[in-house]
Amino acid sequence: MKRKKGFRIVRIIIIFLVIVVAGTVMSRFASSTLTPKVEIIYASSGSISRDVVQDVMIEGDSRAPVYSYPDLMVQAIYVHTGSYVKKGDRLMKIEAGELSSIYLTKKLERKNLKEQYVYAWGDERALVEENIADVDRQLNYLEKLTTNEGVIYSEVEGLISEVRVDVGSRTTEEAAFVVMESSDEYTVRIPVTSEQKRYIEKGDKVILHINDTSVNTEVTAVYSDTTNEQGYIVETVISGELVNVGDSVLADISHQSEKYDFIVPVSAIYADVVGSYVLVERSKDTILGTELVAAKVYVTVGDTNNYEVGIKKSSLTGDDRIIASSDKKIEAGDTVREK
Repeated sequence: MKRKKGFRIVRIIIIFLVIVVAGTVMSRFASSTLTPKVEIIYASSGSISRDVVQDVMIEGDSRAPVYSYPDLMVQAIYVHTGSYVKKGDRLMKIEAGELSSIYLTKKLERKNLKEQYVYAWGDERALVEENIADVDRQLNYLEKLTTNEGVIYSEVEGLISEVRVDVGSRTTEEAAFVVMESSDEYTVRIPVTSEQKRYIEKGDKVILHINDTSVNTEVTAVYSDTTNEQGYIVETVISGELVNVGDSVLADISHQSEKYDFIVPVSAIYADVVGSYVLVERSKDTILGTELVAAKVYVTVGDTNNYEVGIKKSSLTGDDRIIASSDKKIEAGDTVREK
């Protein structure tokens, strides 16, 4: 009888231990499955960097108009808007037969003016002298054009920014072309929005990326864009040895904020009706032992970018374990475990 009773007690103890072990295993499994895994960081001091990246084209500050003798037939055009020309490159050609006819007409006009000059006196003679000088200038141009077989050449190096004539049309007293001249130095003008302008100041760092080369420079001026009421222009300068007019460059303007005692990832910031806050990891003693729980610490947010936030004011310390991310949604008071 006593022996049977002893076996019963042993069996009860074994069953109890099995239940305890099973419960522990299930509890650990549930904890592992349901408790959020969090990534912890320690906030550090620093500045928030804001970058504005923009593609821009190098433009020259000087534009040279190219004129032709008026009312001449355009036979050929050798350039187009965006063409890069050097001094002596062909721009267009005038119809040779018409050019010869106009040249002879001007020669006859000069002969008649010389005859008038012989018989003119006083103010009339002075006026005839002016007319002769004007015709001489036209003849010099026409002679040069005739020598060049009607071809007009560029007298400057640069980028064709405007073509104002067409094949088959006639030239006018307006410029036929406008050339954006090359220079030893270029002012790079970067358009930005009013929102972007808030974070750009004179002296900010600018990196200009030209193909595989990067050039460090700085913001020299910021002003309103006269062609866009909502926009602004940021200026910087680059040497003409590195780029040429018409080149495309990638401009990266970098602005550094004031220094903050704490910088945290954007993912660490939450908000409720009271304000912005972060969740920090705290140790809590329970009947099952020490657990890690999420605690709320309110903060005042300063500058921010797509990745980081500067904390202006808070009760944070350098030892606080800030929850940067979690694999599940968490709130203050939730039990957590570190990844």
